[in-house]
Amino acid sequence: METISQIIVVLFAVGLMCFEPVAIIAKTKAIHFLEAFAKTPFYHFLEQTLRLIIGAALVTASPIMLYSDLFGILGWVVIITSLMLIGLPWRWHQKFAQKVIPTVKKYIHVYGVLSFTLGALTLYCLVSTHF
Repeated sequence: METISQIIVVLFAVGLMCFEPVAIIAKTKAIHFLEAFAKTPFYHFLEQTLRLIIGAALVTASPIMLYSDLFGILGWVVIITSLMLIGLPWRWHQKFAQKVIPTVKKYIHVYGVLSFTLGALTLYCLVSTHF
């Protein structure tokens, strides 16, 4: 189970890092990707399922990571907010996204850099304990 959690955390971190070049080079594609999660109930629940998996992986892998308390808390925050979003009508998520997307569009390059930074930090904190 621990190995599976570590693999999921690595995939999560690499995914965050891969978002950055897309946000810089292909801004429209990055924005469409983010908008898609709140467009339909299917994508809403897909996002929450992925978030639950990632949150559980962070909680499970955190004891062997640098800053384990921080990543454990982050995992629980992801799990709790995902469960809240599952329990709320998906249209609320859609309305929230419609309010936030204009700001995201304006600062997509910053969002990309922060995404890369979080991914790199997560990967470093996981991998550095193995050497």
